[in-house]
Amino acid sequence: MQLPYFRNLASVNIQNAGEVHVFVSALYPEGFRQIAEYDIKNNGRIVLNLGDLRRAWEEEYSKNKRLSQPLILLTIVTKDGNVSIESVSFDWKELPQSRTVVPEFRALKNAVKTSSEQTNDVQPLYYYSRTLVDSYEWTAPTIVAQVIPDSPTKGYISYTYSINKKVGFSINAFVDTDWTRLASYNIVQKDETGSHYANFPQGSPYYIWMNVKYRYERWRVYSAGWVWYEEYVYVKDFYPSTITGGTSKLSDAQVPPIDRWIDEGVHESTGDIGYYAFHIWDLNTSDFAVDVLKFIDVLELMGKISETAAQKATLIGLFVDVGFEYDDMKAFDFDLSLDSDVQTSHHVWRGESTDMSTVPVLYFNVD
Repeated sequence: MQLPYFRNLASVNIQNAGEVHVFVSALYPEGFRQIAEYDIKNNGRIVLNLGDLRRAWEEEYSKNKRLSQPLILLTIVTKDGNVSIESVSFDWKELPQSRTVVPEFRALKNAVKTSSEQTNDVQPLYYYSRTLVDSYEWTAPTIVAQVIPDSPTKGYISYTYSINKKVGFSINAFVDTDWTRLASYNIVQKDETGSHYANFPQGSPYYIWMNVKYRYERWRVYSAGWVWYEEYVYVKDFYPSTITGGTSKLSDAQVPPIDRWIDEGVHESTGDIGYYAFHIWDLNTSDFAVDVLKFIDVLELMGKISETAAQKATLIGLFVDVGFEYDDMKAFDFDLSLDSDVQTSHHVWRGESTDMSTVPVLYFNVD
């Protein structure tokens, strides 16, 4: 049965923007697709009919058991060369909905005049366009949890995805000179489950990984006589049925850079019970980090990503931020327990990554 028209409506209120041109894109199953553009003065209200987007995701869920909540991307540009990249998300079950955006503009340092391009690339002074000029996808195993124990330590580790729970993956955008993380995430749920658990032997590292599909997009923007580019890197899909683990790390599986170690304390083993335990509920945030630098390396090798974007990603240690709790339900379950047969002291550390924000990593080290 077709849903009533109003059940597909969403609106975005753009405030304190001045006179701007707005490109509107939506995240479809294949990637971002531009769906509209508007001229706005001061405060403006954009009304979007997401019926086509809903049908696309319903078909994707029917075929591939993957569903994403509606995600809208706004490129807001001024005539004097300022830009703001904003995002808003909605919930299929709660349409119609409204969101408010207050643009945070920044001047473009590396935009070039279109008149300096080849003759067939010159556009009228107030011409606006935004075009997808390149994209690339790559599926690879990604380390989601690991433990590096000291020689006397053995233990238990497990990792599980609960069917149809929502997982949010951050969208990393490179515009002009810097990476930014969009406010709204790609919220995905899968009609499949997956888990892995193991008792790892004494003194042996243990790794758990899952296949993840990364996507890169490069957009060319003409804006009132200037041309510049946007580059996006994000996780498009993940595959819970591929969750597995072992004592050897796969060569193409990576963890995010560890920028800080959280001191989990020194623990004395008695030889009778475990000396340390950690559960995902022990995190004081509802997110953790997964690697994206390996994908950046692939993009650089393929000649896809710009040199400045690749260099800056490596410099800041870029990662994908994963939100695992929505609607008061956690999508992932993680458990770790450590013990030793002898009475010894063990110093436990837990990793964190920092690029534009600080996010925990399910990476433990014992010394």
